[in-house]
Amino acid sequence: MKKIFLFLFILSILLPDYVCSDEKTLKSLEAIEKKYAGLRDYTADVHVHFDIETFKTPDMEAKLYFKIPDKLKIESKKIFFFPKEGGFFNPAFFKKEDYESRSVEEAATNRKELKLRIVPKKKDLMGREFILVIDRDENLIREVHLSQVGGRETRAEIEYMKYDSFDLPKRIVLNLDIPSVEPNESIGFGPPEQKPKRITGRIEITYSNYKINTGLKDDLFKTR
Repeated sequence: MKKIFLFLFILSILLPDYVCSDEKTLKSLEAIEKKYAGLRDYTADVHVHFDIETFKTPDMEAKLYFKIPDKLKIESKKIFFFPKEGGFFNPAFFKKEDYESRSVEEAATNRKELKLRIVPKKKDLMGREFILVIDRDENLIREVHLSQVGGRETRAEIEYMKYDSFDLPKRIVLNLDIPSVEPNESIGFGPPEQKPKRITGRIEITYSNYKINTGLKDDLFKTR
């Protein structure tokens, strides 16, 4: 009987930490949802700069259209490469009911920041794990770290500005660290050309000329 009592006593001490951890996660994600509850759509000009050793291309410009919850369209007069994963802002992406919390911790260098490690419940996002760095004072996601099966790593750093009544990205910097999928190539009878085992680099996306809640129609996003 004493052992059972001791076990329950220890459990009663430890359990609140786990409950608190989940509650912090839910409250943090819920606060972000509420902050952007009035955002229905936005249009913006985007400028994309690639700094990747194995991918040489000039800077690109386009117009981006977004509508809640996940409609996205890019318009450009030229060939345009846009990193949809982490490259644009979707406040509805991290809904609290779509994720399971793994851990919560305060950032070591900044007490107002919280690190959330979350795992998606949706099948189409399986094999991914996110670490969100959240500014608790402003209810903003400052960084998104994405790890995927196969060793693909992406870290998005987000800089915001106020547009109308919303904090929207002024600049998103994607830091890439991904496996090289290119096989070694043979040239003539010489040894195979060695490809890098991993590809690293940065993609910088700058946003400007926002138009918010203009009533974008669903037909705009249909593939023609």
